[in-house]
Amino acid sequence: MEKEVQRVLDALAGLAEIDDPKTRALAVAQVLKEWPERSKALREVRRQAVLELLAPEDASVRKVAKELGVSPTTIQDLTAGYSRSGKDRAKKPAEE
Repeated sequence: MEKEVQRVLDALAGLAEIDDPKTRALAVAQVLKEWPERSKALREVRRQAVLELLAPEDASVRKVAKELGVSPTTIQDLTAGYSRSGKDRAKKPAEE
């Protein structure tokens, strides 16, 4: 695991180790308050990294998906800017 990833995970785990319950609750609340924007920024960092991986002429969606351990559909969704949940994808018209 990358050193930076481990540091983030350790910091999050450290929140549970705060002795004072009021301080612990406030700290967790502060993290959760900022989480949506941080999560959005992280998704964009990931998207840009995937675009960089796809930039070389010999790159393919399948190759990059295999390297990252995800499906080709996930790579396509990331490059299109869709969120993980797919909530922001265009809906298919309902069949009548």
